Formats: sequence, C-alpha cells, structure tokens
Amino acid sequence: MNLTIVKPLIVFMFIGLAVANIGIFISSMQLSDKITYYSRESKRLKEENQDLEQKIYEVNSLQKAASQAAELDFTKKAQPNYLNNLGVALK
Repeated sequence: MNLTIVKPLIVFMFIGLAVANIGIFISSMQLSDKITYYSRESKRLKEENQDLEQKIYEVNSLQKAASQAAELDFTKKAQPNYLNNLGVALK
C-alpha cells in the first residue's frame, strides 16, 4: 500500500473518533442532567406522599372523630333502642 493513502485515512479515522467521542460525551452529560432531575423529583414525590399519608391518618383517627363529634354536640347513648323489642311494641 502506498503511504500517501494510509496517512490521510488514519488522520480521518482519528478525527472521526474524536467527533464521535465528543458526541457521546455531550449525550452523557444530557443523560446525567435527566437522571439528576428525576432523582430530585422522586425525592420530592416521596416526601409529598409521606405528608399526604400523615394527613390521611389524622383524618381517619378516632381522636379526630371524637373532637368533631364534640364540636357537633353529639352525645353517647347508654342503651340503644331497638324496635323489635316486644316491650316497645306493647306500649
């Protein structure tokens, strides 16, 4: 092979590899930014989920129900009245 053909071919290959390397580097930087964004978003959603779970537990708690019952002037009945009692039907 002629040396005049091989040298430009090798230089062209090195330039092509350098351009490919720069392209891969840029795409990896963009991918890194996306990973960082989704990591932060995942952390934020996890914290928001914990806050919402805490609010659900507070709403469903017996203490909350008792305080709302007191605010609405609900009282406890000592004995429930049943309609299927014979004593009630005879009165």
